[in-house]
This record gives sequence, C-alpha cells and structure tokens, in this order.
Amino acid sequence: QSRGALVSTVLPTPVGFAQKKLQGDNIGRMCTMAPRVVDKEEKKKKILKAAIEVFSQKGFFRTTIADIAHAAGIGKGTVYEYFRNKETLFIELFAFLIEDHLQYLSGKRESFLTAEQRIENIITETFRYFKQMENIYYIFLDLKIQHLKTSGAPYHQEQFARLYREFRRELAAIIKEGSRKGSFRKVDPDQIATLIIATMEGIMNQWIADHDAFSLEHISSAVRDMIMNF
Repeated sequence: QSRGALVSTVLPTPVGFAQKKLQGDNIGRMCTMAPRVVDKEEKKKKILKAAIEVFSQKGFFRTTIADIAHAAGIGKGTVYEYFRNKETLFIELFAFLIEDHLQYLSGKRESFLTAEQRIENIITETFRYFKQMENIYYIFLDLKIQHLKTSGAPYHQEQFARLYREFRRELAAIIKEGSRKGSFRKVDPDQIATLIIATMEGIMNQWIADHDAFSLEHISSAVRDMIMNF
C-alpha cells in the first residue's frame, strides 16, 4: 500500500465553445469556457508533498516559501492562501505525515492479528517510517522545543498536543481490546499508550544522536518484548 499518495488536481476540459459570428467590424464573440474547478484539499496536499522534498533537502531555515512554491509548480501567493507562514506550513506537514502514518497502520488491522501482533506492527512500522523521514523529524524536534518553551504559539502547541492524542487513541484502543480478550492484564490503556509513545520517542531521539549505538530494526523487538510484559 502506497503511503501518502497525493493526487494532482484534475481540471475539467474546456467545454461549450461558441462559434464566432462576424458582424461588420466586430471580431465576434470569444469562446466561452467552463470555470476551472480546483480541489482545495488536493492543492494543499500538492504543496505539502513539495514541502517534504524541499525541507528534506535544504532544512527548515534555508527553505523559503518561494522554494516550496517552485517545487509545487505554483505561485508563492498561492502557498499563502493555504498557510500563514513557513512554520505553520511545516507543523501542518508533520501533522499530515503522522495522520498518514496512523491511517496506514489502521489499514493493517487484519482481523486475524492479535492485539500483541498489532502493537508489534505499530512499533516496527513507526521506527521504519521515522527512519525514512529522519530529516523531517530533525526539524520537528527543533520546532517542538522552540514552541513548547514559549507561550506565544498556542496554535502550534495545540497541533503538537493533537498529534500525541491521536497516537495515544490508536494505541489505547488496541490495548483495551487486548485486555478485554485476556491478552494483557487489566491496565489503564491511556497510561500504557503514553508509556509506549514515550519509549519509542526516546529511542528515536537517541538514535538521531548516535546512529551507531544500535539498530532501529533490532531494538524494535526488544521494545515489543518489554511492552508485552506489562
């Protein structure tokens, strides 16, 4: 299953051309065309897709709105129709990637998998996705620290909080089901979900600091074993 498939905006073919009628010196009527219908959600996704490439290559501070617009094949003003500034664009980009990841995980909820297997899938796939988006995660960490230390960006803080809430909700639902079926002990699903996220995030932060310290692929099984013992 392709991840984050972003479909280009499709515009209808011009229709209803009227034939020109010459009347004396008049050149005739101009051809009429149906108005172009632009799917705003698809245009926004097109901008986000371009932003992934530019941010990954140039980093946050060297990237400009003009760079993103050029990569998306649109004018700079169009980007501002969708995003207030570069920081807002990036925060929404990261949120989009996380939501895309959660949707991908939801699509892998095969009915024959146990709760333990689904938790294991989430851990393995999240580490794999993080590794693919490593450069984006660098920027996310920098902006998260910057905005959590200040009170001047409530919108950004709410976006960060929303991402954590959605991830906790996904995990907690599986844990609750596992407890109901006897796979796990009777625990607080939200608390265990919080611990799982904190463990994964801590491991990713350590790996960023020292890639040679351990393999993300190998440590995912250790994380799984630790969590399965709760």
